[in-house]
Amino acid sequence: MAERIFCCEENTDEPMIGTADPVDVWVLLEYKPTWKAKALADNSLDAATRAWLDDNLAALEGAGLKARPQFIRRPELDRDETQLYVATPAGLFGAAGVGYEFLQRIRLADEVADPVILQRVDMPRYFVCTNGQRDVCCARYGLPIYAGLRERVGDRAWQVTHLGGHRFAPNVLVLPQGALYGRLTEAGLDDFVARVEAGELAFDWLRGRSALPPEAQAAEAVTRRSDLSSPRAVELPDGVWEVTFDSPAGPVTRRVRRSPEPRAVLKSCADEGPKPVTPFLPA
Repeated sequence: MAERIFCCEENTDEPMIGTADPVDVWVLLEYKPTWKAKALADNSLDAATRAWLDDNLAALEGAGLKARPQFIRRPELDRDETQLYVATPAGLFGAAGVGYEFLQRIRLADEVADPVILQRVDMPRYFVCTNGQRDVCCARYGLPIYAGLRERVGDRAWQVTHLGGHRFAPNVLVLPQGALYGRLTEAGLDDFVARVEAGELAFDWLRGRSALPPEAQAAEAVTRRSDLSSPRAVELPDGVWEVTFDSPAGPVTRRVRRSPEPRAVLKSCADEGPKPVTPFLPA
């Protein structure tokens, strides 16, 4: 029998910066049953809740916003309430109710523009990708990190469906930072949590902030500064991007570039072989 290959063990030297999926609105809905490989499409939600989700995602798209829906859960907790989180660059907001009926009075496009029903959530929430049905690395490496975060931040840690980038597992989305992290280790959790709780980006594990385009994500990661905003990117020859940020001390400019030669990486445990990627590098 061939030895099992895990994609995240095959790609430990691939740069992660600039690999977060750009997202305007995160929509995270608690769904407690077992997740299938494509959980958002293949689940047992009732027809009314499915229609609510589809209609609200369509409304967000119609408003020119890229929304990314996710299921979340805390399997060790037995409770009647269902949690909804919605995150934008303006912050993290939430609402909860028994079952799913409470969702029917929430119009996400309206709430994103002017939150009324959704309430602001200030303390960081940690969402760990653990969906082993989608990729075995997510469960194999995500579940220990979820357990470790539960020990450190309690109920603020959640499991979440596929975040993208199996090969960077374990992946953790932190909101309201809007930051996606990869390659977390149990040994590094204390430092990781301390930085996030202090309001900083944890650069040793940062893939990127999802509110930014990839080139700005990469440039921010290169600066290793948590006080940057309003990126302006200019594409230069030879795959180079020059990105200028605002900071309390004035403009900060960094250059990054796509790797001139593609790398062959195993992107998923289920892939039959490597595929080409062109990661960002400091320029």
